[in-house]
Amino acid sequence: MKKIYFVFLLSLFITSRVILAQAQVPVAYRPDFNRMMSAQAMQFQQMSMQRMMNMRWNYGMDYLANNKYDYKVTMKDNSVMIITSKIYVDTTTHKSYLAYKDKSLKRSDPKREKRIYADQTLKISREEVNFLDKFDVNGISTDSCWLFKVAKGKINIYSHLSEVLQLNNMYLRAFQVGDGPIQKVDSASLLTVIKDNPKAMKAFKKKDYYKAINKFNDDNK
Repeated sequence: MKKIYFVFLLSLFITSRVILAQAQVPVAYRPDFNRMMSAQAMQFQQMSMQRMMNMRWNYGMDYLANNKYDYKVTMKDNSVMIITSKIYVDTTTHKSYLAYKDKSLKRSDPKREKRIYADQTLKISREEVNFLDKFDVNGISTDSCWLFKVAKGKINIYSHLSEVLQLNNMYLRAFQVGDGPIQKVDSASLLTVIKDNPKAMKAFKKKDYYKAINKFNDDNK
């Protein structure tokens, strides 16, 4: 139901943007403009629905989106690689990695299957493209995973996955106040930041730290 509601709201938003843009187009060109915008809107809605229904990351009782992207990875020797992969977790070491094939090797060669672990890299990024905007989702490397800045505000939100749509508490791994240090999420450290905000504290008391941060950011724009 939440997915359907999201797509419905998205459709309303896109429609309103098209109407505003249409008002600036000469009458003679509006039929062509309408056809172009309708095609673009349909394509974006299909992409959004596919993303929501696509690969999921099993974490406890929840499933988190974990799509395949073209990641730009800077290795520790400063070399740069483009890896098309989703983010995997090694079941033994519990470390995040990207997977790819070394096509210079034969299919029968077991070394053809390659992995790049977070602790082998300096940083990582990918491009996010939606109907209205295009921007980079940047991540830093840690010993066990990458931390992606997935939401910005007075308090920045970091996740172990690079998804930026339909986030919830399960994506939250770390936070950062302004340009300060990145901190692991725990109730004590977050409380010191949001304790004077009633809306944020309401969500905090329910242990919905992601919502608490968003409420705090909404009041501190």
